[in-house]
Amino acid sequence: MVVAAALICIVALLGILTAPGRLREIGVPYMIAVSFIALWAAGFLVMTALRMPATPQVASMGLVVWLAFRMVVVISTGAIAHWPLLVDLLGEAAMAAGFCGYMLFADQPKAYYRGRAA
Repeated sequence: MVVAAALICIVALLGILTAPGRLREIGVPYMIAVSFIALWAAGFLVMTALRMPATPQVASMGLVVWLAFRMVVVISTGAIAHWPLLVDLLGEAAMAAGFCGYMLFADQPKAYYRGRAA
């Protein structure tokens, strides 16, 4: 997940530096979603590097909020018209559920963020 978060930050930064207009073109709701996940990724990287004990809960909540926001946007703009996005979001929700379950309940993240694992 650290690699994925780093890639999100890199792609977002490169996009903002090289083609900032493209972000504005996708519209405000999606600008918010892209900005939120980029900030989430940066926060996740910092919290992981600092081994902050709240990282699993904060990271999980951030993903849930991000997905919920995107789901509201898709549904409010016409779920039938945007059904491919809805299918994509449901797939992302399934992956996020796996991430959240692992971060919140698996032994390795618990040990790492409590400073007992190398």
